[in-house]
Amino acid sequence: MSKFFSLPVTILIIFTIFAIVLKDEERWEEYGTSCLLWALLGAEERSGFLSISCGLPLGESFREESTNIKYISDEDIIHTGVVNRIKTSLQSQSERHTWYLRSFPQGTRNCYTLNLTRGGNYLIRAVFLHGGYDKNPSTKFDLHLGPNRWATVSTTKESTSETLEVIHQLPTDKLQVCLVKTHDSTPFISALELRKLNKDAYKIISPTKSLQNFFIADIGSVSNQPLRYKGDQYGAYVYGTDVYDRIWMPYNSKNWSPITTSNSVGTNNEYKPPEFAMITASVPTDPYAPLNISLTRLGQTSPIYIVMHFSEIEDIKSSDTREFEIFYNGRLINQPLSPKRLDSHTIYGGEELGPNAMGEYTISLQRTKNSTLPPLLNALEVYFVISLSQNGTSSKEVDAVFKIKSRYELNRIDWEGDPCAPQDYKWDGINCSYKHSEPPKIISLNLTASGLVGGILDSISNLTNLQLLDLSGNNLNGSIPEFLANIDTLTHIYLSSNQLSGSVPAKLLEKVKTGLVLLRIEGNPGLCSTTSCGNGDNERTIIIVIVAIAISIFVAAVFLVIIKRMRRANLEIQSTSDAADSNLEHMEQSSSPDLINNTFTYEYLAQATDDFSSTNIIGKGGFGFVYSGVLPDGRQVAIKQLKSDSLQGEQEFRAEIEIISRVHHKNLVSLIGHCSQGSHRLLVYEFISNNTLEFHLHAKGSPTLNWTQRKQIALDAARGLAYLHDDCNPKTIHRDIKAANILLDESYQAKVADFGLAKCCINSETHLSTRIMGTFGYLAPEYAASGKLTDKADVFSFGVVLLELITGRRPISNSQDETIIDWAKHRITKALNDGDFDGLVDPLLEDGFEISEMRTMVFCASSSIRHSAKLRPRMSQIVRALEGTMSLDDLTQGQSSDYSGENSSGSSTIIEGQQ
Repeated sequence: MSKFFSLPVTILIIFTIFAIVLKDEERWEEYGTSCLLWALLGAEERSGFLSISCGLPLGESFREESTNIKYISDEDIIHTGVVNRIKTSLQSQSERHTWYLRSFPQGTRNCYTLNLTRGGNYLIRAVFLHGGYDKNPSTKFDLHLGPNRWATVSTTKESTSETLEVIHQLPTDKLQVCLVKTHDSTPFISALELRKLNKDAYKIISPTKSLQNFFIADIGSVSNQPLRYKGDQYGAYVYGTDVYDRIWMPYNSKNWSPITTSNSVGTNNEYKPPEFAMITASVPTDPYAPLNISLTRLGQTSPIYIVMHFSEIEDIKSSDTREFEIFYNGRLINQPLSPKRLDSHTIYGGEELGPNAMGEYTISLQRTKNSTLPPLLNALEVYFVISLSQNGTSSKEVDAVFKIKSRYELNRIDWEGDPCAPQDYKWDGINCSYKHSEPPKIISLNLTASGLVGGILDSISNLTNLQLLDLSGNNLNGSIPEFLANIDTLTHIYLSSNQLSGSVPAKLLEKVKTGLVLLRIEGNPGLCSTTSCGNGDNERTIIIVIVAIAISIFVAAVFLVIIKRMRRANLEIQSTSDAADSNLEHMEQSSSPDLINNTFTYEYLAQATDDFSSTNIIGKGGFGFVYSGVLPDGRQVAIKQLKSDSLQGEQEFRAEIEIISRVHHKNLVSLIGHCSQGSHRLLVYEFISNNTLEFHLHAKGSPTLNWTQRKQIALDAARGLAYLHDDCNPKTIHRDIKAANILLDESYQAKVADFGLAKCCINSETHLSTRIMGTFGYLAPEYAASGKLTDKADVFSFGVVLLELITGRRPISNSQDETIIDWAKHRITKALNDGDFDGLVDPLLEDGFEISEMRTMVFCASSSIRHSAKLRPRMSQIVRALEGTMSLDDLTQGQSSDYSGENSSGSSTIIEGQQ
């Protein structure tokens, strides 16, 4: 017995040695995952088996009674999903590895990531048994291998399982099996099994082509049950069963006659057909008839790949001959074949075989003229060829972002699978470049305000195509690493508002000075931004004095030479320091906007907008037009051109530069640069491609936003505002929150725009008195009445936006007699008291929302639009409530919704908002 335990013990010892020698947490994680998996499996590792019972409690394992295969828990492999168990009444009729399951109600894509052998060929099996774990046994979702779709899983009954198999070659050393939500049902999985195959078998497969199992048949089988691998009590292989654990289904035809032998049959070729399949066969009952297998009505047009196994198991006379040819859809595909006596001979397709015009796949074995015996077939494998045309992100970049995810403990629900591919499932905070036939490349990593703790990880250096890195607004410490200057493509580095210390690397300073890099480091009190940090000149003076005292008068001449050299060195050092100090104007906190951001000439921006063509106008605000443009590097941008004759425009222009240059968040529109040339004043923003929230809610013919999109938009916008209120220094108030100032990208991620209208609050003040700005219908009553501004005015405006998302109504319009607040107030009370939201919710949503989620958003809206500013929650509280991480009871101060008093718009003066 001890021999079966020596391997896992040895692996664990090696694992420990690696940890001690490497002394590197990132590499510990990389080696640890794969080593731990195989160590847990014990003896099965020798045969390349990995068997996972999904949802099995952590630390538990068992051997399946029918096979003696060892199954382990998935708790160390995946960290998303919910563990469930099938009904007790179904366990007696189900194999033990399907008693548990893992479901994925959250997120669109959830993945199992396994470290395996690059280029290895694997049989991958996924098992699905609903088992009545919830009330919806009818499910439909997709299964992916890395970035490519493998198959669609569809279940209809709680007691019926579905098994999918594929033979796959790993293009990298990581296998990702992903469950992707494509419909309203919840994806789930019961078991995941991997079997390593001989690299010389199934030669048609490649990183872009896999084989999906359709039909694996034990021809002429004497069993009425599927047969597969069998292990002894320790899991060691039992001779005669399938060493690769393919599942062989018994198959016979009414036109065939089964034959069998009690002799042993050799199975030693790369396909290793199991002996139990090779000791049986079938021949046509009519000895002169062909042996035909017709695969029709499959609902498939994909090409197939066939593998046929032959062995002569009959005692034939010396005067007899068995010789036959193999035809596919009437075409000869193999030379005449005479099976070997009691030895396996495998014929496999050298090509993909498509269906005929009728959609049929027909295999025909026909005896030759020289043959005295009919054709024979022992076993048959049929696979559909599936294309894996989607390139995945390079393994180097994938490893880097997975280490970033692990070390920074980024438990983001959408950070699953390939970070870039497919494009529809790209990770939030990551942008990628896509070129035909090339792997996607990570060009932007935005982790602003993500709660990062520790140093800047070396793994980032492996993102060698990175153009933008945003780590601002976190709690990062340590120094700025040298490698940031060595990523040639990196042009934008945002490190502001952290706890970084030390000095900026000289090479990075030089890149900033020459305009190759835009660097933001404000808000790091311990960070020295010159090359001569500390009191270096004084230290050198002390050293000189000590040396002078120690040196004898007899070497005075030598001492004078040393002094001259050191003075020369000091001059050189001071010169370098002066250059670096001058360069700091590009990155330190500064009131000069043209030194903080990229400066563009008017001619440059005119070229980008076709000379500010009217066809490029995408918006109009109080201070001018907004144009779309394309910079020479291919970036699409939005350019706001301020009216040259507007004094207010000049003031607001400078205000926007001051504020926006310090602000960077994934839910806020980023400023790319500006132009201040003569009478021309322009702002250049990132281009957000999917219009405004106002357009999607109110424009005729616009697509209806579903509930999932609406709640995510609400959360995104809330996060952006909370960042302005709580994480900016000085604190920033938007003053014009409205649906038109919330932009949506192609994935419907929301970004708050136009916070250049904001004013910065002095830390010692509780409010800011200033001229009223904003939009009628969104104004907080106290702001409209007195002009006194606090962050609670933004909260009120955001509450109106929430009501728009909930009801689909405009805040105020000519076709509606009441404001949205007046219309909604009684309906809100009824909905929260009775749980009946039908009279409040946008009819276009129909029943497509969760009651609990709708209640949360309605509660947040009702709390935000209270007449008394003091009774409104803070934006950070609204964020936590929408995330579900804070009880709604914490928003209940002033529970009786205070809608009374002035009209919510608060003023008869219409203030034109900016866009």
